[in-house]
Parts: sequence; C-alpha cells; structure tokens
Amino acid sequence: MENIKEIRNFIQDNPTAKIYLGADSQRVKKKKVKFVVVVVIHYEGHCGAKVFHEISFDNVKDAKLSRPFNRMMKEVQLITDVYMQLEDILWDRDFEIHIDISENPTMGSSVAYHAAKGVIWGYIGVEPICKPDAWAASTVADKYSK
Repeated sequence: MENIKEIRNFIQDNPTAKIYLGADSQRVKKKKVKFVVVVVIHYEGHCGAKVFHEISFDNVKDAKLSRPFNRMMKEVQLITDVYMQLEDILWDRDFEIHIDISENPTMGSSVAYHAAKGVIWGYIGVEPICKPDAWAASTVADKYSK
C-alpha cells in the first residue's frame, strides 16, 4: 500500500487497537477487475475506527465468470502483501484477516475457499474469517469497490 508508513504509525500510536485486513473486487470489464484492500483499525478494540484503503486495477481471467477462482486468489495475494508489510508490528497484536469468500458451494467464490485458507495459513499463520462474518471484506472493502 502506498500509505503503509501512515498505517504503521497509526497502529503504533494505538497500542490497544484491533486491526482487520480485508479485500474485495468488482469486475469492471470482461477481464479488468477493480481490487480494494482495506486496513481497519478499531480504537481500543471497539471504540470507533480508522479505515485505510487502496484501489488497484488488474486484468484477471477466469474460465467462468461465475466461478472467479483467479480473482479471489488475487484478493488473497493483496491481503497477504499488506500483511507482510505490517508483519513486524502485527505479530503480537490483535488482528484478523477477512476474505470475501464463502464456504457455501452455491456461491461462486467457494471455488477458492480451501486454496485461500491454505495460502493465509501458510503465509500468515492465522485462520481467516470468511463470509458471512468477514465484514472488513464484505462491507468495508465492498463499499470502496463499487
């Protein structure tokens, strides 16, 4: 993220804050996708929040638009990249990773459910929060992706 230094400072200035990382995306053309990554910092874990976000665009091709495996995995990659930039100040903090992916097989995002969880477990070492409980992705990031 471009404003990673500002995010780091904000986290360090709020030692009791809880941090949430999330991402969402929206297809804007057949191959072009708008990606949003958010870092939500809850003051003292619950009293108001500061939201940082970054928007990027990328060409992502999925075999079926209704089964967006590659797009979901790009969201996971972006979250993982942000985590890696903040890892040294997050490892001993209260944080969650929210992914806009459902375990429900009737949802298109479910095609990436197991792969996404595996990547986050492998790189970050935490279990991600998935739909419907992944509000940082499904609500906050979604707001910026529209």
